[in-house]
Amino acid sequence: MGVSWIGRLSLGVVFLTVVINLIGFGIVLPLLPFFATELGASPLAVGAIIAAYSAMQFVFAPLWGRMSDRYGRRPALIIGLLGTAGSYVVFAMADTVTVLLLSRLVGGVMGATIPVAQAYVADRSPRESRARAMGLIGAAFGIGFIIGPAIGGLLSRWSYALPGLFAAGLSLAAGLVALVFLPESLPPEKRLVPAAGAQRRGGLRSAGEGLAVLGRTLAALGRTLAHSGFRGPIGATLLGNTGIAAYTTIFPLVLQDPMGMSAAEAGGFFAFAGFVTAASQGGIVGPVVERLGERRTAVSGSVTVALALAILAWAPGVPGIIVSLALLGVGWGLFNPSVLGILSVQAADAEQGEVLGVNQSASALSRVVGPVAGGWAFGALGYAVAFYASATLLVVTAVWLVLMLPAAAGRGTPLAGTR
Repeated sequence: MGVSWIGRLSLGVVFLTVVINLIGFGIVLPLLPFFATELGASPLAVGAIIAAYSAMQFVFAPLWGRMSDRYGRRPALIIGLLGTAGSYVVFAMADTVTVLLLSRLVGGVMGATIPVAQAYVADRSPRESRARAMGLIGAAFGIGFIIGPAIGGLLSRWSYALPGLFAAGLSLAAGLVALVFLPESLPPEKRLVPAAGAQRRGGLRSAGEGLAVLGRTLAALGRTLAHSGFRGPIGATLLGNTGIAAYTTIFPLVLQDPMGMSAAEAGGFFAFAGFVTAASQGGIVGPVVERLGERRTAVSGSVTVALALAILAWAPGVPGIIVSLALLGVGWGLFNPSVLGILSVQAADAEQGEVLGVNQSASALSRVVGPVAGGWAFGALGYAVAFYASATLLVVTAVWLVLMLPAAAGRGTPLAGTR
């Protein structure tokens, strides 16, 4: 069964809102180290500011997902987009390191709604085509990371506030598009029903939820990881994303020293990798999954990324970089949506948000650990060893997928202990 025209229209609106939001993210991200340094931040403080965003996503992604399971996807997406716009306004107004850190903390909380968008896609897509549909979200990331840094680099010639305000305007526009055009994808009869005691306590319980965010997140992690069908794909997300996050820290350092390239050249390389990733996720992942299946596609993607990282370690010249980034874009374009598709198919309809939220937390945790480990390895061991270590981690990811994802994995089974 295919997706109806209403479903296609809804997916198109979600895709548009995610693209607009991620362009805003891409505008600010490459400017952050320069802005923080100008405000007097030490290298350690710069790392803490970057890690703060992902740390907040780790904590809040399952909460956003579970709230969307209970109250619907649409309100969560709209609130997240409008809150993200506010975080960019704070970024633009920052005149101290503390205010800049605050902007990233708020941005991490409000930007943790990606699993809600993934759950929306799952709601609107048949189970047999989930990986193809999840490729839309991956393509949105690719487009955002191609266009955003180019805009941010151009606007930063005038000030760092201007890119922040521009990103705020984009996120506000995405929120308004969702408010006007985005229908709800999760009907009330399919939503997560709280326990009877929680229903009796009603508003008081809801008002107090914010006081126990971390506890609820850990509870969501425990519920999800207790399910044998979820540990495989979520573990693959953690391992694979850690390797990629380490690469994104090491690669610019190598371009700067020993290769002596500028930030503009680095931006061009990143744009090229983003273009290949977007093309892979938006175009070839569906046919490859149909031919190989989701698990073998994910394994192939992780091995391809490992090969790309090994090439960077072995031949860090311009030809080697181009070949490596092309392979990395294709490999990651195959790996990520396939893992998401595997995970989504395992989850019951009323648990898509929470399960995908836990997966997003694993991804966020990897973006806290990976850059720290990659930066340490680059400084202590050299770029070649650092790249080989990242490549090894992607090989471990492939082995993990083979061992942890048996062919007879359960389909649509509810989480243990959630009812």
